[in-house]
Amino acid sequence: MSERTAGFRFSVLDGIFLLLYGVAAWFFSAEFPQLFGLVTVVVVHFFLFCNVFRIRRSFELIWTGIFLANALLFVVLDSFSLLGVVLAQTPVTAILIALEMRSPSYHGILYRRINRIPE
Repeated sequence: MSERTAGFRFSVLDGIFLLLYGVAAWFFSAEFPQLFGLVTVVVVHFFLFCNVFRIRRSFELIWTGIFLANALLFVVLDSFSLLGVVLAQTPVTAILIALEMRSPSYHGILYRRINRIPE
């Protein structure tokens, strides 16, 4: 088992994935703009949650469930809007990040300052 790391994290694999996703989005987003918009929201949040703020798995699952319900509600109401989904999801993202950053076990970006760990 590897030692637990803290702070901002970015690996070569992260860079390769983001680069490949960027190329795919560039090629296909004109044909499927809503789909790639939704996928981009998920990719960006995955990066924020796993690499920047390093939130716990249960919060990731809560965000995912609310995101799916949110997007589905817009579809069911026949008023799908990528901007609407993002605006409705943003408070969820902010709340989960804030809760994680207030946790004593927070280990994301600025963890030393937030947890008052001496340099």
